[in-house]
Amino acid sequence: MSDPRFLTLDDVLFIHEQEIKTAGGEPNIREKEGIKACVEAPKASFGGEYLHDIFGMAAAYISCITVRHPFVDGNKRTALASALTFQYINGYTIEESHDLELADLIIDF
Repeated sequence: MSDPRFLTLDDVLFIHEQEIKTAGGEPNIREKEGIKACVEAPKASFGGEYLHDIFGMAAAYISCITVRHPFVDGNKRTALASALTFQYINGYTIEESHDLELADLIIDF
């Protein structure tokens, strides 16, 4: 696998801002260091090799943002949007017909 393009801190903050504008909620950040950790989580490696494939990396955005809960509101929305954006910039897209399944998956998580 060639090196994927990862989201930056600014990317995740922008995604969160857009999610709050779209669906509402408190725009404040609870823990900026937590967001920084979540931006780094998908990059985990050992011996120069990534620990996850591209799909595991996307899952790392979801699990880190939903578990750490670094935003006051919109954590699950931001987690899913970050994972989907990461997939998109790396050449993968999710069919829109699965949006309710994805939302249920994140809520269940």
